[in-house]
Amino acid sequence: MNNKDIIKTLQEEVEIPHIVQKKADAAFAAIHREAENSKSVGPVVRLPADRRMGDDRGQRGSRRKPGTHRHPGRKIWIAAAVAALAVGTITAVADYMKRSKSLTEGMQVTEQQQVQMQEKHLSAIVNRSCTDKGITVTAVDSITDNYYTHIAFRVEGYKVDVGTQPDFGTIKVTVDGKDGYDEASPEDSFNYTAGFYNGFIMGEDGKIIHADGSPVQTDEAGNLIENYTMDDGTMEYQITLSNTQKRGFFINKPVHVELSGLGTVAKAAYETDIDGTWTFDLTLSGSPELKECSLNTPLGNTGASVVKAEISPISLGVEYEFPRQLEPGTAVDENGQEKETTFYAEPPWLMGVRMKDGTMYPYIYLGPGSMGYESEESSRYRTMFAIDRVLDVDQVESLLFAKPAGECGTTPEEMFYMVPVG
Repeated sequence: MNNKDIIKTLQEEVEIPHIVQKKADAAFAAIHREAENSKSVGPVVRLPADRRMGDDRGQRGSRRKPGTHRHPGRKIWIAAAVAALAVGTITAVADYMKRSKSLTEGMQVTEQQQVQMQEKHLSAIVNRSCTDKGITVTAVDSITDNYYTHIAFRVEGYKVDVGTQPDFGTIKVTVDGKDGYDEASPEDSFNYTAGFYNGFIMGEDGKIIHADGSPVQTDEAGNLIENYTMDDGTMEYQITLSNTQKRGFFINKPVHVELSGLGTVAKAAYETDIDGTWTFDLTLSGSPELKECSLNTPLGNTGASVVKAEISPISLGVEYEFPRQLEPGTAVDENGQEKETTFYAEPPWLMGVRMKDGTMYPYIYLGPGSMGYESEESSRYRTMFAIDRVLDVDQVESLLFAKPAGECGTTPEEMFYMVPVG
């Protein structure tokens, strides 16, 4: 690939890397995780190893599998009101208990948040089951905003040992009858990633921890020992769909999911244990809730200014004004040989948020996501990604952007550009 081709492909939308691993690792302790690329909406750009951008669910699940693959008198009224409140509370708690751990515990959702999410239709109980070969798979619940939807599935009747990674062999997903990339209408395309929930979440310091507070264990090689089995013997599988181009794409759309084959993964090789098929036809609710801000905030001396922000309870997006800047680098050609080339510089990466009470969430990337210039001629650069928790958008005070290594200090205030959003 020559320099002209590289520059052209870099102008296309590509996937966002796991931000902590690529940027924050320079200032914080290294995190052991496995990373895999997911399919982007539109052309896929393969970059040099030290610059490659890909989706990594890391601590949140196993591997991410893109595309289709082998991957109411006064006293009476008061009494009635109290009774109604009690019933409503019991119902809300019961609904909360029905929900998946990956979309509650895994996204650090409180019971109060869960009730609010249901009231706003951001989340919905699905409760659709399919049984084949003695294995019951249940679509438990979902969370959907303008650009993303998470669907959690409970798997009963299949067990794996601690440290063994389960997986479905083949996943097929259609949205409104469309399967992935739509060449005739790219804005109606979607991307998806998937994996079993292993109980890991990202701590506020950027390190992997167990959601239940139990200690993290590693093997002799320092790799995290993952346990995919819940206390009740079930496992959970999560599919995340994304379309970062068309607002409201997934809301009230029919979604068809087909899971085939169930087995384990060892050394990147999948082995089938159960040759079954589990299918689901769902219409998911969703919430268009969004905090949208027009800005004009320069990020230090980087040449980038933040001009727009979109904050939903489960995703973040920004637009920069960022004139193209070429910088030298190395690339690997089709023969595996390293060669000198040039790249477009990237603006400071959006890392997280600061809340109005002072709480900072600097490492909340979950993915998948996208980043890139709007067109070959534009100096507008856009990034959008799913986050690993549920935010009260009205309580977000600032967005956090990573400072260049030469400007990066030791305190959070010294490590990030803080852009106020309200």
